[in-house]
Amino acid sequence: MVVVVLVRHAQSTANAMRILSHDADKHPITDEGREQAKRVARELKKLKVARLYTSPVLRAYQTSAIIGQELDMIPVVDDRLRERFLGELNNKRMPEGVHWKLKLYYGEVKDVEQWEEMKRRMLDFINSLTNIEGVVVAVSHHDPIKGVISHILGLDDLESMGLIIPNSHMTIIKWDPSPKILAIGTPLITNALLDKINGSIKRGYG
Repeated sequence: MVVVVLVRHAQSTANAMRILSHDADKHPITDEGREQAKRVARELKKLKVARLYTSPVLRAYQTSAIIGQELDMIPVVDDRLRERFLGELNNKRMPEGVHWKLKLYYGEVKDVEQWEEMKRRMLDFINSLTNIEGVVVAVSHHDPIKGVISHILGLDDLESMGLIIPNSHMTIIKWDPSPKILAIGTPLITNALLDKINGSIKRGYG
């Protein structure tokens, strides 16, 4: 039984400036982001993590490196965990008012990666983990993580728009034999949640 912990990267300069970006080498994490990454790393020490993966995008890789230092693990880069390709919105500041996804829905922006395509690569990544027994941590981005959640809940991009995952928060999913969400965007692994995670893994062994 594999339990997947999807961690949204820590706060980046793009987050602080309300900029959308899929670039791999821009927008590092902030000082606050480093503290966020340390906090989530301490929470992840409560688990017996088998593997640590990360998006290649700088803000995610920096987050995973801090987590890896705490867990004494080297993060493995997997391109399937990358940020959603944002087309002509890339490196644009998000103005107040109409959400960019509504502009996408009405055809006012172009070349953004389709929701289903983004979900497909994320699900392909998770399905590649099903031979692993235990906990896998993967550092990714807001929309890719939300895509996995929306798949399990049967929602599309707009139907899940109100689901907001904060930086360095964890979404935890028991994946095999059937997906079950154990937590969405939690900052802490409480004793109750730890019992759920350990119980899921033990049932898998049986």
